[in-house]
Amino acid sequence: MELAEYKNIYRNEGSHFFYVSTHYLIEKLVKKFSRGRRLMILDAGCGTGLLAKKLARLGKVSAIDCSSEAIKFAGKNGVNARRGSINKLPYNNNHFDLITCVDVIYHSRVNDVAALGEMRRVLKSGGVLILRVPANKYLVSAHDVHVHTARRYGKDELKRKLRLAGFRVRCISFVHLPIFPISLFRVIWERLTHRVAASSIRKINPVLNSILAVVLKLEAEMISRGVIMPLGQGLIAVATPNRQSNPGQKMQ
Repeated sequence: MELAEYKNIYRNEGSHFFYVSTHYLIEKLVKKFSRGRRLMILDAGCGTGLLAKKLARLGKVSAIDCSSEAIKFAGKNGVNARRGSINKLPYNNNHFDLITCVDVIYHSRVNDVAALGEMRRVLKSGGVLILRVPANKYLVSAHDVHVHTARRYGKDELKRKLRLAGFRVRCISFVHLPIFPISLFRVIWERLTHRVAASSIRKINPVLNSILAVVLKLEAEMISRGVIMPLGQGLIAVATPNRQSNPGQKMQ
């Protein structure tokens, strides 16, 4: 991800409807699967660290990112993140109860199946992975260039890669259905006019931002209760380690 985009996200993620609703959904799912227990949690690809900061209310959180810039911004959020790659996680087998990975494995520097395999390795046998990825290849926009997107996923493709990595998919749903038409219009507009916006993450009218946040949080409530969205801007998956798969050799 470009440095300017880290700065942009750090400035806006506390109030921007996209991050507010995404973090709300992740927290709802973590609470659902924690059943009141305090968990050992890994935020894999923590970025600027705000999600990890929020998850600290629910357990002991470790955070990791490959970017030194991300580590600096995470520090500003009070998160002591570790620098490292999700392609080879620096943790022992069966270490975490739960892993969150939000908009990370799509990145050009990530081998998605290998990274998922590493998450499988460091999860306990009864652990849970909560994974979010961008969806639908036809939604590729200028923003994808700024965040170094290598791939957007289809639902079947994501299921297949999770299974290849040794996971059993418990549920998978599209997310951000209400803003899907906006995203599609933006992509069409960019292609027709050749006018490129610097980023999708920027301040918008506060009233509109509040309305979108409320609408998307309602969607998050529905998804957390098992409602499957038929279309959307992204995909959210909940998966558990397949007991028949081999988590690999223990790291020294």
